[in-house]
Amino acid sequence: MKRTAQVIGISILALVQPALAQDGGASMSLKQCIEYALVNHTSTQIYQNNLDIAKRQNTEGMSYYLPQVNLSASLDDNIKRQTTIIPAGAFSPVPLEVQFGNQYASTLIGQVDQVIYDQTLINSIRASRMNVELSDLKLEKNEDDIIYNTSLAYYNVLILQEQLKLTKENEARIAQLMDVQKVQYENGLMRETDYKRVVVNYNNITSQVELLEMNLKMALSNLKNMIGMESGAQLTISDDFNFETDVPKPSIGNIDVSQKADYRILEKSIELQQIDLSRKRAQTLPNITAYARYGANAYSNDFNTAFDTWFDFSAVGLKLSVPVFSGMRRYSQIKQGELNLENAKENLILNERALSLQLENSQTKLSSSYVNLKITKENMELATEVYDMTKQQYQQGAVGLSDFLNADYATKEAQANYINSLLNYFIARVEIEQSKGTLKEFVNNL
Repeated sequence: MKRTAQVIGISILALVQPALAQDGGASMSLKQCIEYALVNHTSTQIYQNNLDIAKRQNTEGMSYYLPQVNLSASLDDNIKRQTTIIPAGAFSPVPLEVQFGNQYASTLIGQVDQVIYDQTLINSIRASRMNVELSDLKLEKNEDDIIYNTSLAYYNVLILQEQLKLTKENEARIAQLMDVQKVQYENGLMRETDYKRVVVNYNNITSQVELLEMNLKMALSNLKNMIGMESGAQLTISDDFNFETDVPKPSIGNIDVSQKADYRILEKSIELQQIDLSRKRAQTLPNITAYARYGANAYSNDFNTAFDTWFDFSAVGLKLSVPVFSGMRRYSQIKQGELNLENAKENLILNERALSLQLENSQTKLSSSYVNLKITKENMELATEVYDMTKQQYQQGAVGLSDFLNADYATKEAQANYINSLLNYFIARVEIEQSKGTLKEFVNNL
């Protein structure tokens, strides 16, 4: 019921968002992008179909333990009936050649078979149920992958917007200074080489703005593709970056990967291997089936009267089937199952260690990226202060153009370091949620 309610809620959102995209463009938050992607991404339908297939296979498996009803009918035209020899002495001193039966023989039979005990079939039903749970886990893992990829694509857009904002601020500052210096150059108060150095600096920033705008456009296209939105739709992100709220201090928790979908899939695979081994061992056990049969026969030498008179019959019974010898086939299958189960358990141990190491590294990476981000933000703020002071001193003639350009370069370098640190922090933040298997909680807390 919880999953159904979630799907209904997301489906309503999915109907609203395309309309927004066609009417002047959609402005979506990270949470809205993820919810949209969970409904519209192509892989979601594929994994949902696989889950439905597993459910149908489960129903199919259970059907073999329900009563099986079959009806059959036949009409034989004995064109040449079989000859039987009656030995001499019983009815005649010489052997008699006789033909029994009529030219036309009809049969109607209805039979009900019910499996009473078949351990192999019982294990197959258990495996079908387990396969449904495994398919559901794979659907959950696919949802986690969608959340992870959508988050990274969204943060890429967010960071490019922040970088573009800083670059345009730089462009505006240099443009304002260049306007003043142009007047000074035209009045002979500034050397041509100094003025051209400022112009080159301004042109570089303008080129960088154009490059960032192009990268932002491509990042938005990638985000649209990631969430399953049509390429022709217009999309913008509604979140504005706020350092105080969007960069919380990370908290380090215990190393526990049991909630991760990958780990639970491996656990479920071991259970399937165990059931498969039990099924192979059960092939050595007898099985019992009950049946009830009712039918009727009609005979005649004339086709016009072939169905006039019927003689009914009925029977009930039990059938016991005991496997005795299979030429070592079952023994080989059991040994293969035991080795496959052992490999699955060893594989779980290996993956548990790898996932634990991944989580530990993610925690280290997040802590490190947070510290580095704080440092680069502080450096950027200091570089901006130095730039503003140097600019004022340059305008007053206290320092030369080289000092001003050096301060400008240091500011841009500090901004670039800050942007890279910000990107690394967001990547680490999503990766640790993925490593812990808590991406859905991450979305709910957005």
